[in-house]
Amino acid sequence: MAMDTTKIKLPAEVTRAIINKVGNTSTIAALSPSTPQLFLNEDYMVFNGAAEAEVVAEGQKKSSYEQEASYITGKKFKVQCTTRVTEELKWADEDNRLEIINSIQEDQTKAIARALDYVIYHAINPKSGTNLSGYDALTAKAASVTDSGDDIANVDALADAVNEYEINGVALSRTWASRLRKLRVPATGMRFYPEIPINLAAGTLDGIPAATSTTVDGKKATTPTKVLGIMGDYSLIKWGMIRDIWAEVIQYGDPDQTGVDLKAHNQIAYRTEAMFSYAVLDPKAFAVLKAE
Repeated sequence: MAMDTTKIKLPAEVTRAIINKVGNTSTIAALSPSTPQLFLNEDYMVFNGAAEAEVVAEGQKKSSYEQEASYITGKKFKVQCTTRVTEELKWADEDNRLEIINSIQEDQTKAIARALDYVIYHAINPKSGTNLSGYDALTAKAASVTDSGDDIANVDALADAVNEYEINGVALSRTWASRLRKLRVPATGMRFYPEIPINLAAGTLDGIPAATSTTVDGKKATTPTKVLGIMGDYSLIKWGMIRDIWAEVIQYGDPDQTGVDLKAHNQIAYRTEAMFSYAVLDPKAFAVLKAE
């Protein structure tokens, strides 16, 4: 349904306020730097170092070792958000400086960023909440840790599950971040993880980079993922935009297949799109904490 002026209060003077709901971030974007991508089937060569030094005596024959390289092909996916509004609402927005259209496009951009987590972590389409065919969820292939109810032990169990890899990031669901923030040292009453603020926007956890979002537990998923947190080597998630985010105004046709022609109903549509490419080089470099 198109947004129209009946849904907007049009005062003589306007003070605009934007409600910033929590969980609007991508933890992968926060913990793993992006790299520019070309519109190609990007292949990543994975090199697992197997060398060990050998002690040899004088004149002793020297041995060698076998070294193999594997290849992983990155996957591409396109995301879009389309919002219909009436032409009258556009005029009201321009005349009253409501900045409704700017807010719509800002909201769409945030949604596209969240899609990165939904696809890589859960292989889920965030709009429908259903599984994506042909995509593998990182949380399904990573090492799995069951919630013990003891959150200090949970952090240690995640670290133990990936102790052969460099641990350089942890993504927290808001549920788990809240539980960790409330932990206190019995003897002093001090918070055990004081780095987690009251708004749960943790920058670190126990000395490693951290990020909190509703994307970690897949809030939009129709089937609960039960994921509380994900820890591991985030440098092994390779991702980037094949094309930068772009936006367009659509004035004709039926762009979202609703059966309603835009021009016939005095509507226009705002669409924001992006094209991503990604590859998880080694899912076993991650551990996932899941509720029972």
